[in-house]
Amino acid sequence: MGKQHSNAGRGVVGVVIVAGCFICAFVQYSLLPQADLTDVHSQVLPTRHEFVKQKPTTVTRPLAKDQIHLETLRNKTSTKIPHYYTVFSTSCSPQQDWESFVFFFHAMQVKQPGSVTRILSGCKDFEEKEQRDFYERYIEPMGDFHVHFTPSYSKLHLAEGAPYKYSNKPYGLLHWFEHALGLNSTSNILAASGELLDGIVILMDPDMILLRPLQHDFTDEHVLWVENEPVTRMVKHGYPIAQHDGYLTNQWMSLPLNFTKPFDRDGPLHWNSGPPYLATVKDFYQLTLKWTLWLPNVLQVYPKLFAEMYALIFAGVELNLPFTFIRSIVISDPTAGPKREGWPFIDALTDKELCNVPESAPMPIALHYCSRYMIGKNFFSKYRLKKNIMDCDKALIFPPAIDVYSYPRYNFTVNVPLANGRDRDTYQEEHTPFSSLQEARRQAFMVCAMTAKVNEALVYIKERACNGTANLNKPYSVYDDPSNTR
Repeated sequence: MGKQHSNAGRGVVGVVIVAGCFICAFVQYSLLPQADLTDVHSQVLPTRHEFVKQKPTTVTRPLAKDQIHLETLRNKTSTKIPHYYTVFSTSCSPQQDWESFVFFFHAMQVKQPGSVTRILSGCKDFEEKEQRDFYERYIEPMGDFHVHFTPSYSKLHLAEGAPYKYSNKPYGLLHWFEHALGLNSTSNILAASGELLDGIVILMDPDMILLRPLQHDFTDEHVLWVENEPVTRMVKHGYPIAQHDGYLTNQWMSLPLNFTKPFDRDGPLHWNSGPPYLATVKDFYQLTLKWTLWLPNVLQVYPKLFAEMYALIFAGVELNLPFTFIRSIVISDPTAGPKREGWPFIDALTDKELCNVPESAPMPIALHYCSRYMIGKNFFSKYRLKKNIMDCDKALIFPPAIDVYSYPRYNFTVNVPLANGRDRDTYQEEHTPFSSLQEARRQAFMVCAMTAKVNEALVYIKERACNGTANLNKPYSVYDDPSNTR
């Protein structure tokens, strides 16, 4: 493989399932003066756009600037099931390249219906060329998968000068609606085909892995609802569905903003939503228009992580579009309480099933790997994987010990050496016991699942991109090789 393609990790494209992994860390910011946010909606209007779409018999070529391909999207034929647009938003970075490829790979594995699109913001010209090349070679053949390029929308700067990177999500999504689906005005919505507006948008995060298809009708799905009798079990106009977010509180109701509080003041029941979000094209476009308008206002009074999630809540409140919540679309936090996430499915597994789950076992629909997972000296964190782990010479992840589920043998975690190597000469192994057997079992499940799922995707791409030179036989451990940059 030539020099340009020896790095298999460059240019991964994404899916139309959009989600956010903003619950994984908490960083507090201060906002720049109000003048910098004036008319932010017009400031972030795109300077260029392109939508790379799959063609049935030929390789996709770069599209002309401002060329919008609506006919293929509008002419999706489905008499009973609406077309699914799974989307996720990323920046242009090596870490989100491998996350995106892992997302695509498992969407292919579970046969996620409809299209999957990575909304990719902020690439330089040479990066966009690499992304396109990688897409055409390795992503497009996998299925109805796309990449949608947008400018960077990290224009809402904070006091320290750092951009608020999560603004890419609402503004990038709006760019996709307008330039990929052609929805750019109220009159345009009225003129759009009912089939397009009836489609389902699934917004996911790039750090999610589908375990089975995510669809709009949960009538016969084995899921855990927040309400005993949910208002709806199917996404339809006026009735979006989302993951119940256990991290958000009703703090948004007390923010000093001009809004009418909802009649239903129970945020955890209808408003405190998290990804994945599912809504019809018509509803999600309206939500996104309001979302982009609310975000600058929220950041003025709440310049912190979760600001963009609160802004989406305000958009829903203004439009009177409460979500119906499912607890078990994803799992992410092994310390979650009994009424958060889909952990009861994992808790019901036997010890030996934690790392070898039976096909018949009820499971969440997806994994959201926004935390770090560890048991004994078995460890997984997206931030500690090598950024260029898809390169042909980079090793796979060392698999967990075969008896990692054994408790009390693995009733502790081991601290991880620093990625920058500053503790190379001073590092000492320290054991921290788990607070409960339940947490240890959940950690064992996530370490096993994430290692296996990421390795499966890495083997797939390296077998196709490395011309027989891939390093598939020498897995590495972060304890032995802590650097995440080389």
